[in-house]
Amino acid sequence: MPGFLFKGWEFDLAVRYLRTKRKNGGIAVIAILSYVGVALSVTALIAVMSVMNGFQGEIMGRFLTFNSHADITGPAINDSKRNSLLAHLRTVPGVVDASPYVESSALAESPFSSVPVFIRGGETKSLRRAGIGRDLIVGSLDDYTKDTVLIGEGVSDNLGLRMGDQIVLTVPGGQSDALAAVRRPYLVAGIFRSKVAKIDQTYIYMPLSEAQGFLGKGNRWDMIEIRVRNPYHIERFVPRLKEAAGQSTKIEDWKHRDSVVWGALKFEATAMRAILFFVTVIAAMNIVSGIVMLVKNKTRDIAILRTIGASSNSITRIFFLAGALVGGAGTLTGLVAGATIVTFIYPLQRGLETLFHFSFAMGGMAYLPASLHVGETLAVVFGAFVATSLCTLIPALAAARLEPVDALRYE
Repeated sequence: MPGFLFKGWEFDLAVRYLRTKRKNGGIAVIAILSYVGVALSVTALIAVMSVMNGFQGEIMGRFLTFNSHADITGPAINDSKRNSLLAHLRTVPGVVDASPYVESSALAESPFSSVPVFIRGGETKSLRRAGIGRDLIVGSLDDYTKDTVLIGEGVSDNLGLRMGDQIVLTVPGGQSDALAAVRRPYLVAGIFRSKVAKIDQTYIYMPLSEAQGFLGKGNRWDMIEIRVRNPYHIERFVPRLKEAAGQSTKIEDWKHRDSVVWGALKFEATAMRAILFFVTVIAAMNIVSGIVMLVKNKTRDIAILRTIGASSNSITRIFFLAGALVGGAGTLTGLVAGATIVTFIYPLQRGLETLFHFSFAMGGMAYLPASLHVGETLAVVFGAFVATSLCTLIPALAAARLEPVDALRYE
């Protein structure tokens, strides 16, 4: 826009005004405080959002290790061509694994206590591909065979069980007699720690064929579980999966299945972004007060500039530049500081823990997870600069409306 093509003398004058001390009509101190306020707010916004992204990724990563990214159900998963369907699903671009599962609620007992649990029957190779083996605190997937189960750490603690102990599981009678109960002992082949309370306190895994027999399902599958490379964009895979699975199947992705969890995490992140962005806007208000004071102090200069031929657009650009330089410098400093904190968060955390004798460890994590998203960071920088610039524009336009006669009347 022609009105906002900056000239060299306008830039020089804006910088000179910012460097001028208050006794000479400048706002050097206010400019420094405004710069620090914007820098700190942008730093906090980038650092806090990166830590929130890290926590969200950590929590959902653990949650999705023990749960599918999408479930396929329907008559097609139990007809004569189901093995071909399974093989076809594994060829869909982006699909990491497609495996059959069965599941059911049950009662788990030990000599000390009993708790309700959730049995999941799956093949060893599917558990290995899901990464569950990495979360075993004792035992191994190599011992995950017939007559053995894997239990969560919470189940282990509640029942007082350890590796190699016997656990008794009770389920309804299945297809033959729903009123009868089936009880069977199993050996604990491993204990996993997902660090998600619901999973650790209720989940029990057993081999697929064993689960089918114990739960009275014969040779049937309850679902085919799908895992993809990027579960956060699972909706992109659903049409391809539907095409591969056929119209007689139903596909439910994890965002719909666990909509409460996903919705809560998204709402929390959105609310935190809004709150921290308002902090940035509040910091930008200091720039407004500084430019208003500068305009008031430089009324005589404005009148002289207008008298010697400077246009109202030039006056606007001078004071706009003065505020935009403060906001831009603060935003850039905040970007560098925020990115530095996120990049070196582990040594910074260790230093703070040593200095203040306080531990940041929580939820089984030794350090605060942080994930710097480039797109989100650029949006923060752009939003902060636009906010500070818009705040500056208001007093700059007011300065341009001053007439030379009115400005010099009382000089």
